Amino acid sequence: MTNALLADITSLKPGAPITHEGITLIPIFAPEGHGSNIKIAGDELVVSELASPTVPQLQVHNPTAGDLLIPAGKILSGGHQTRVVNVSIVVPAGATLVIPVSCVEAGRWSGLSRFADSRRFASRRVRETKARSVKHNIELHKDKSSAQGAVWNVISHELRSRGVESDASLFLDADEHLDRRSDRVNVVEKFIREGVQTGQVGVAVAHGEKILGVEVFPNTDALRIAWEGIVRAAVLDADEFSSKPEALDAVRGIAALERFLSQVAATEGTLSDGVGRGTEVHVETPAYVAHGLRVDGELVYCNAFAS
Repeated sequence: MTNALLADITSLKPGAPITHEGITLIPIFAPEGHGSNIKIAGDELVVSELASPTVPQLQVHNPTAGDLLIPAGKILSGGHQTRVVNVSIVVPAGATLVIPVSCVEAGRWSGLSRFADSRRFASRRVRETKARSVKHNIELHKDKSSAQGAVWNVISHELRSRGVESDASLFLDADEHLDRRSDRVNVVEKFIREGVQTGQVGVAVAHGEKILGVEVFPNTDALRIAWEGIVRAAVLDADEFSSKPEALDAVRGIAALERFLSQVAATEGTLSDGVGRGTEVHVETPAYVAHGLRVDGELVYCNAFAS
């Protein structure tokens, strides 16, 4: 049985894989006539602490004349502590919302109220851990908070495993560690230079034939804006593997991604009203987690991460 809210992912069209230093990205294209013109949120989105600040919530205001998408996993830097967004949110034009977030900077609770767009995404492990606990809390408590302690534990591991010292236990310190490694910087620069292809709306990350993660955006422009953050997260995640698989050919890469998307689409999920517009779906199995947001009949964003 296909999950109705994620059924669209089986019609996505994988392209030829691109591999550098054992890290494979597989471009994903939307079928002709599909897609949404929703813009991804950037610096125009006003993000701040609540009047009485609290760790699991922030306030956002959209001052523009159009809807703005905040993808799950996006890191918001600043405030009393840096946060990651728990679920994907479409903020209507002119609207002010309170959104669910998780802390990715355990050692700080001070500073200004406002946030900046870091243009970064959390790692696969952080996002997987967060997504599992968010789904659990939606089902039990109708609440979109995460298991904050579990998120902090994963961040501590991400820092320790790379030998990164961070007084504030800030996840972004692991991301910045990439810039001190010439081999990783070269891979990031290659993927960024190759960029997003015409008509591409998503990307899958693979280690050999194992699909590690998938992200699909409403349109090519949204993916381009997110591209650097996605690439950096993919290269950061490669540290957990000691091997460097050979380049994945198109036949095997496309087949592996199609199998993964079919499995995700066939898994029943938990539905929840969107924080802003639309309806969310949350999927969990021992092998992967997935999340999507549908607005006006269109799947405007989805992700999936393997365990």
